Amino acid sequence: MSRKTDVNIDINVTKIVKYVCIAGIVIVAVIFIEKAFKEFVKSPSCIKKCTD
Repeated sequence: MSRKTDVNIDINVTKIVKYVCIAGIVIVAVIFIEKAFKEFVKSPSCIKKCTD
């Protein structure tokens, strides 16, 4: 007796590319926001407001 085995693998490249792009955008946004926040904290206006 032989059994027939079928395996169907569906790889949706469009979804993979979409989610990789979204992840890249989120990573870049987090890095940019972190750098901007560091610069804001170092700025004289923030230092004056935070110490008063």
